[in-house]
Amino acid sequence: MKKKIIFYHPNFDDGGVEKTNLKISEKLSKRYDIFFLSHSFSNKFNKEIKRIGIKKILIPSKRAIFAFMKIVKFYKKTKPDLIFSIQTHANVISLLLNMFFFQNKLKVICCERISIKRYKWNLKGRLIIFLAKLIYRYSKLVICNSRELSKEFKALSKNLKVVHIYNPTLNSNFNLLSKKFKIKNKPFIKKKKPILFSLGRLDYNKNNIMLLRAYNEIKDKIRCSIVLMGDGNEKNMLLNYAKKNNFEKNLFIFSFKKNPYPYLLKSDILILTSRTEGLPNVLIEALALKKFVISTKCPTGPKEILLNGKAGFLVNNDDYVDLANKIRIYFKKPEIIKKKKKYIKKSLLQFSPVKSLNKYQEIVDNII
Repeated sequence: MKKKIIFYHPNFDDGGVEKTNLKISEKLSKRYDIFFLSHSFSNKFNKEIKRIGIKKILIPSKRAIFAFMKIVKFYKKTKPDLIFSIQTHANVISLLLNMFFFQNKLKVICCERISIKRYKWNLKGRLIIFLAKLIYRYSKLVICNSRELSKEFKALSKNLKVVHIYNPTLNSNFNLLSKKFKIKNKPFIKKKKPILFSLGRLDYNKNNIMLLRAYNEIKDKIRCSIVLMGDGNEKNMLLNYAKKNNFEKNLFIFSFKKNPYPYLLKSDILILTSRTEGLPNVLIEALALKKFVISTKCPTGPKEILLNGKAGFLVNNDDYVDLANKIRIYFKKPEIIKKKKKYIKKSLLQFSPVKSLNKYQEIVDNII
């Protein structure tokens, strides 16, 4: 009988974290039974979950803390050999229930995919970090997806075992995926203007308004189409901003696509405006398609991916004026862009998917 591994992901949505977990699970499923435990599942990855043979366990709850006892009941019934807990608030819950109901006998690996600094925005987040400082030492390991993120968690407590493993992003054939279908949407058909592309949720953290403000600075001299791909609660605000500033015909917002790469391939610049990240897969994906990248130097990940600005442009968080200037440089000074593009191959060498997946396999085999 195979040993059991549970991935506890409070909300299984449509982002890079979910894609990463699927790739890790596919590697581990050859030796272990894999369970995905969540309080809500997106249907976008049902085919992949079924193909890999992952068992979906849904415990409905708007707040993870309210499902505490149901999680305990499931763990007692399943008797997992290892638990991957994803994201800081879920990790705190996993370690607390392990302390109070299992006398720390469960083996829990805490997976961190976003900067600690995001949790400092409100009281709830600060409480989570306070608890993490107290109880993370009871985890078997803390796995971070970038060097910079691992430094944040090493500073959290001297007693932590922390490693960094880059996401196995390049495990996919992006060139093949980018040619899967022809785009039939404006502004990609009969393309008349350069396209600035941004991929990710439309929310406060992704800070898409920064891109719109930057474009508002240059719209009279450089005419572009802006394509945002994602879903979220700031969609109407973004549309209203474009309308108020008379460029609503230049803004296109598409819902999440499982395969966004044909859209990315047809775009000119990939722009990331996030306030925090962990290791943003979209930057690696864009470089793999030889797209030019402009990103905030947010904590954490972009500086590592773009080699501190050698392989693309980095701008300060929320500095839309600097972002506007960098977009101008892209169109006005091609010699600078050509020089930076020479570093793309060097950047991608960091992200060997085989190396990353083998590290996960080795860690699991040693702990179990």
